Amino acid sequence: MRRLALKLFATAAAVLTPSLVAQAAMPRPAIEEMASKLASELARVCPQASYGDAAAFKSCSGALSQASFLPFATDVLWGGDQATQKIKKKHLTHFSPKVFQSLYLPLMTFTGKWSIAHDDRENLDIIKVEAYFRNELPAGEYPYPFWHSAAKWNAYEVMNQVSFYLNEKGQIFVITRGDTGSNAGKGQYAHVNHEPFQKDRWLWTDDNGQQQPEVTLFSARYQGSNPHHQRLDQTYRAFAASMREASCVGCHNPSNPQDMEWLTLLQTPVHAAAEIENVIKEVEDGSMPQDELGLKKAIDPKLKASILRTAQAFRNELAAADAWESSRPNRDAVASSTDQKATRAR
Repeated sequence: MRRLALKLFATAAAVLTPSLVAQAAMPRPAIEEMASKLASELARVCPQASYGDAAAFKSCSGALSQASFLPFATDVLWGGDQATQKIKKKHLTHFSPKVFQSLYLPLMTFTGKWSIAHDDRENLDIIKVEAYFRNELPAGEYPYPFWHSAAKWNAYEVMNQVSFYLNEKGQIFVITRGDTGSNAGKGQYAHVNHEPFQKDRWLWTDDNGQQQPEVTLFSARYQGSNPHHQRLDQTYRAFAASMREASCVGCHNPSNPQDMEWLTLLQTPVHAAAEIENVIKEVEDGSMPQDELGLKKAIDPKLKASILRTAQAFRNELAAADAWESSRPNRDAVASSTDQKATRAR
């Protein structure tokens, strides 16, 4: 049964939904200026490169994770164009802007070409930029195995543009990928076959004993010297265990078994971290979990208490780790740069 979303997304929906009926406010010259800057900056930090160039991807990811030129709203939605559907009916995934610009946007290369459009049905302005998907990266660089669905993997491979929808404040609140642009700048591109996806294997350990996808781990989000790594791992594992017991990840994963129109992901450490406040709020007020019909589902009081206790401990450790990061320079990057200089000096 299709429905707008589980209640976990209620807070974000309240922010996004008013934008769907607001009047477009930006004059065309302002939109053109914004489009030009957006496209040129994306092309500058994530230019065309070989689609398996891991160094280019890392450079792009690092730049976008710190980028300030992306005027995102408080919450964003991402997915395929689905041109015949109104935004409220599109199958999209909810993200915090930080997660989207760090994990998803770097998966594209950009040429700097752009155009603008207007959705007359919803009275929304749209900036379209030429973009192509990095389909040859190591599996651990994707936030989850996009190839779990052959149709989804193909949709990424054939995409050639990203559309940014603007709300009445000129903020980007919906981003979609599509294939109605030009392939003129795509260059050499070949279909990639990945190993068959094992059902619900959103996290795995590779042949070197490294947990994957590496981009969704705390080691990708925090400096190695952050003293909260161990506690983060411990509190996340406890929280994940309580979520599994309550079957949360059985619904909130990329396969979208409940066929939600607006999906929230919880299957990896970084995805769960981005949604922890919503999880706590919805479990506290009883909006979650829900059954197959979207109705409130009663759970054992002890299990509810366990979810809240582990979620709050996880949230607190995230706050401590974030505070440590913001109060210190990136010592790991400085140390790495110093080591490289010393190596060259030898």
